[in-house]
Amino acid sequence: MGEMRSGADAIYPVRLDIVDDDTPLLLIGLNRQEFNAVGLSWETDSSPYDVGPKLVGAKLNTVGDASPGEGGIRILERFSYLPSDEFVLYDEGNFRILVLTTGGFSPDGVTGVRPDMYEQFFRVHVNGADGETVLLEEVVVEYEVAGGTLRVVGLPDLGQSENPDEGIYNADCYQEDRDNYIDIILVGDEEAACNVTFVEIPALEGGYRAFFNPGGPGPEPFEGIRYTAPGLPDMEPVIIALDDPMRVDREAP
Repeated sequence: MGEMRSGADAIYPVRLDIVDDDTPLLLIGLNRQEFNAVGLSWETDSSPYDVGPKLVGAKLNTVGDASPGEGGIRILERFSYLPSDEFVLYDEGNFRILVLTTGGFSPDGVTGVRPDMYEQFFRVHVNGADGETVLLEEVVVEYEVAGGTLRVVGLPDLGQSENPDEGIYNADCYQEDRDNYIDIILVGDEEAACNVTFVEIPALEGGYRAFFNPGGPGPEPFEGIRYTAPGLPDMEPVIIALDDPMRVDREAP
């Protein structure tokens, strides 16, 4: 059930309620416990034309030997979005920061985010050896932090690795999944990873690019046309989930 609001030139949802029916929405939690979602609601006073994507979650796990939950979605595999994890994009990785936003996000509302765009949109905050904050701003660079070193590899969980022979290029036509998840892959020491504190989107005010919800302005906007708004600067605390990955799986024992 939803509630709508209209402005001078816009109609958009401001409230969503999960209501009861013959097949109520169920959520799965720890130890495979099910939670009836009926009665939950969500409200907003803005639309993507007023404010861009925001961070709502960030969690750091070990990479391990596989990417849980990857694959099995035929349409994504058919259109070359999958596989898109760190194992097919990179030949290294110790830690994965899973980042969640309020909705699908794009560099300009039209083109896709590419694996090589970390430096344009993100930086990771880490405690330094002397209590200062160290900003992981560049890929390849090995940063000295409390507990050792960390290096950013890149962004997976988007689309497939660049492969000109297969027609996959890191360019404006790069196909990515357009969902609201993205990963940041790190290489380094476990104690150093435990000192990661925040993921930041500095956005335009911080001298970086801003994320947009789908809908424009695109690479060449027309003057005077209203497009979706750029996202504002945002920081999200990173949950360190190395000992307990904090994952749920309906099929797991």
